[in-house]
Amino acid sequence: MGRQNYMTITVADTVQDMFHEFVTKKGLTKTAALNDVLEMYMLAKDEELYLELKKKYLHVESVKNMIADRDAEAADREEEFIFMKLGLSQTADGDPLDGEETIRLYMEDEKGRGYTWFSTQSLFYGMSAERIRYFNRKIEGGTKVRILFAINNEHYDNDIAFSADVLEVFSEKLPAGCPEEGAYPVAYDNEKARIWIKLSHIREEKKINASMLRITSTGRDLKQTISNAQYHFGYVSFKKNEGCREK
Repeated sequence: MGRQNYMTITVADTVQDMFHEFVTKKGLTKTAALNDVLEMYMLAKDEELYLELKKKYLHVESVKNMIADRDAEAADREEEFIFMKLGLSQTADGDPLDGEETIRLYMEDEKGRGYTWFSTQSLFYGMSAERIRYFNRKIEGGTKVRILFAINNEHYDNDIAFSADVLEVFSEKLPAGCPEEGAYPVAYDNEKARIWIKLSHIREEKKINASMLRITSTGRDLKQTISNAQYHFGYVSFKKNEGCREK
């Protein structure tokens, strides 16, 4: 049986000699150099899979959720929104859609029954149980919960484009089907996702922009963060001295 955390590879003698001399001259260890090689190989072959596995083995999303959940009590004292930046997506038939096209599909679906279920895989382990209880408890108690959608295309420059009222939040650690069969756009037939959010009153957002908002857990400026492509799903609130002008 091989030793744990050890890997045996076979390479040409010339390559092995060159590698030995290279790391010696650079003052590196072979272990450190090979770790870099393996990471670069995975990144070059499939960046999306590499990042997914990196998050999994470093438990990144668990830590992020813990940090976000730490602020849930404070959020009770301020208006907080669920936030998502919509990028490119595909229908069940493989047709590409940008963020604006995606949200308009949901708007059309809502017209038929008065609500629609929006799905996302943005959090690797789904939304935390604490967050689900927090939002659903607010909704059941009569407090309005809203979601803001940011888009970057020819019409929107990394800014809030649409908003909706949240009627219910559902999440699982593994992708699951819609909580209510068929209650989402037919273009996404047989969709499975870790997070499902029941929406109503999807509309263009005219009074809130990204520059007015901060990420609740870190305080970072939302506009700057999403412009740097560093934030796609989470929880945001108004900066100090900012507030919603919509009543």
